[in-house]
Amino acid sequence: MSESIFESFEAYLKEADYPKGKKKIMQSAVDLISTKSYNGTSTLQIAKHAGLSQATLFKYFKTKEDLLTAILHPVVPGLFGRFFEELLALNTTEEKVHYLVHNRMAYLKKNRALMKIILQEIFSNKKLRKEQLYIWNTLHDKLLVLHKELVADPRVNPEITIPQMVRICVGPLLAYFAQLYIVGDKGDIREEDLDLLEKQILGGLWK
Repeated sequence: MSESIFESFEAYLKEADYPKGKKKIMQSAVDLISTKSYNGTSTLQIAKHAGLSQATLFKYFKTKEDLLTAILHPVVPGLFGRFFEELLALNTTEEKVHYLVHNRMAYLKKNRALMKIILQEIFSNKKLRKEQLYIWNTLHDKLLVLHKELVADPRVNPEITIPQMVRICVGPLLAYFAQLYIVGDKGDIREEDLDLLEKQILGGLWK
């Protein structure tokens, strides 16, 4: 399962060879943690939301942290796998940025519950530090290749580091995502906004 590529958490659960009860608990955890926060959600609430007992939850997961780990570790590599392959197959920086903006905003919209957890919990909760490291380590090798290709473009600032590249390319997308789905939850992605995001990213990359 961990080597498969999935476009959404729901697609992953559908294909996963897990008991139905375990799937219900994992989906309930995503639903509740994305709306009530990690600290604001108890294992009892997750079990009740899934229509199961807390004893059943503990049968599959010893702690709430184990439950979150079980959600993230198999899913993150698969969700990003195809994206990087297709991104790196493109030739120009403009093509890469266009694909980045359109593909990842569609992805963020489809997986907004899971992304809320990643943005609101994993990168702000010190107890989940190992999850931060897991996501970074999963993506690091792919980011190295992308960085090498970008700085090979003579128009791109050759002094941009990998962390700077990530901030330039991902920062505007996450800010737009937060505006649509964290501050509010009914926003529509507009083409003119995506065009502006492309210009912002390219402006940050150029010398």
